[in-house]
Amino acid sequence: MAEVMAGFICGFGLSLIATPAAAIAIVRARVTSPLAAQVLPKGTSLIAASLVIHMFAFLTLTAIGLLLGMLLYGIESERPAGGLGSPNWLFTTMILGITAIGFGPPLAIAPRWRRPLLFSALLFLVCFGWAMPYLSLLGPERG
Repeated sequence: MAEVMAGFICGFGLSLIATPAAAIAIVRARVTSPLAAQVLPKGTSLIAASLVIHMFAFLTLTAIGLLLGMLLYGIESERPAGGLGSPNWLFTTMILGITAIGFGPPLAIAPRWRRPLLFSALLFLVCFGWAMPYLSLLGPERG
């Protein structure tokens, strides 16, 4: 089950990247957004906020990684063909679709957040769509 472990590792890596970015974004938004000012009032420790953000990101992204790892395991046993620069073109195409569905609506309705959302979508796509299938190849061979 190298695919599932690869999903966990990719999810954990994304949570490490997302934590400081989200904490900084919330602190900056606190100046202009009343909601962000209520969520993170002045005087709140940035380290404490980062801990809460990291726990949420860790649990969410590793769970997504585990589910995508199980999906890759199932697809790999049925269609292990490479393409699109990935060892498994079907899985990478599915991740492209998931990314479009997940990030498309926020990109359309939040022009102010377009650049960070595009960066996040690209990071999600590269990490799960390409890095995860290659990382799963480093595991033990199937019998």
